[in-house]
Amino acid sequence: MGELLSKCIEREEMQELARKYKNPVLLIFGSHSAIDAWYGARNYGFRSVIYTTKSRSIIYMQNPIVGGPNEEIEDLPDIVRRDLIVVYDAQDLIRRKEWKSAILVLDSYTDIFKYIDDLLELEPLQIPNRAFATYLGGDKYCSKIEKEFPIPIVGSRKLLKVENKGVEKDYYWFARKAGIPIPKIYEFQVTSTGIKFKEFIDEPLVLKAENPRRKFEREFIFAADSGDLEEKVEKEMEKGNLNKEVLERATVEQLVLGPQANFNFFFSPLNAESEWGDLDDAFAKIHGLSLEEARICLANELLSIDERRETIFDGVRRLPADVQLKLLRKIVPSFEVTFHAILSVRESLLKEVLRCADAFLLATREYEPPGIIGAWAFQAVITWDRVDKFGLRPTIKLDVSIGTETKTPESYGLFDISGKAIYAHIPVMHDIAFRHGGGTNVHIGIGGQYSNAKYNRRMSTGDRIALEVRRALRKGKLDLIVT
Repeated sequence: MGELLSKCIEREEMQELARKYKNPVLLIFGSHSAIDAWYGARNYGFRSVIYTTKSRSIIYMQNPIVGGPNEEIEDLPDIVRRDLIVVYDAQDLIRRKEWKSAILVLDSYTDIFKYIDDLLELEPLQIPNRAFATYLGGDKYCSKIEKEFPIPIVGSRKLLKVENKGVEKDYYWFARKAGIPIPKIYEFQVTSTGIKFKEFIDEPLVLKAENPRRKFEREFIFAADSGDLEEKVEKEMEKGNLNKEVLERATVEQLVLGPQANFNFFFSPLNAESEWGDLDDAFAKIHGLSLEEARICLANELLSIDERRETIFDGVRRLPADVQLKLLRKIVPSFEVTFHAILSVRESLLKEVLRCADAFLLATREYEPPGIIGAWAFQAVITWDRVDKFGLRPTIKLDVSIGTETKTPESYGLFDISGKAIYAHIPVMHDIAFRHGGGTNVHIGIGGQYSNAKYNRRMSTGDRIALEVRRALRKGKLDLIVT
């Protein structure tokens, strides 16, 4: 164990360990999207362990996911007695043999590191979520997970840190490599009273910063232009809601106008190495890709779409306009995620969402192999603007031999507009989740609309994770889906 402290855990080590597994147990961090992961484990016949703290244990104790796949439950206490155990020491998971599901109650989430050796006896597979990366990462580079958590992760261990502010290769870095639309980033100077821009910026802006009181939450300040933002930041400094240290790590971005959504995907390494009949050949031909790239894109499954509801912002926007204006002179609304809701997108807009998601996935495979594995979410604002403003290229290059890019609306998949300037709905990426997304909890019990249609059954993200584990286990390819 001591050797791991000085070096990163290599994927090959985890793959070698996973190859030996016969009856893996899904290990779930008790927060964020744990119920969905727990639900999927039950539905596909896996034993599971949720590790949580005393203060959060009420969530899982009052929402026990027990029983077997397709088992109808009438007497819940009876099935809970049969299947579920609650322990305070991971060694009890080994001592007590007859259980399908377990809640491991810890004093602190980081206590899980004390039980690594005990957990390894269970053949564990960690299902990553944001809370796992945030509470156990140790720093913005998720160093403790990369160096001190020698349990195979169903996902990409080295991409968890990319969501954090301040890392050299953040998600915008990968987006630029992928060539997909992102907001402009503006430089500013931090002063004793707030921030200052070199030049006036005449467009809507948003400042993204850490919440000085809750380091795992973020602070957002929206403004009509740079002058407006400078004034608002100064007021928040005076109130103590921001400080100089936080501003040094903050970013100011172009505020792209449009509805926001989380597009929940699942990348299947098993499907990426499979033959797809006519489909992969046609996909490669039409989109100018190699057969391998086409299969990777086809294996990048859209499961569902959701949106966030945030405190205090959503409360303010439901008030009459005159009250909103008076309130906004006194407060800057917080944007802490509180609820999620199911969304559907206009079908024709899926082409650009899929194009961007595929490009991003391919970029992660090139610059941080093996790239994204399993559940992930592409978070975007869909705006209406000129395609040349975001450097968009036609969906299909009609003359790849000389690299000529057609400039007609039809080449962008548009058939209802005319004129020299081509306008379209454009997904502008503003965040990425490299693990099980929190918004997928809206699909517990009902599944996601796109995954349900593809698999002809209810299929939440938790289900899709467990299905991939089951398929990999049966094929003897668990090593393909872990890092």
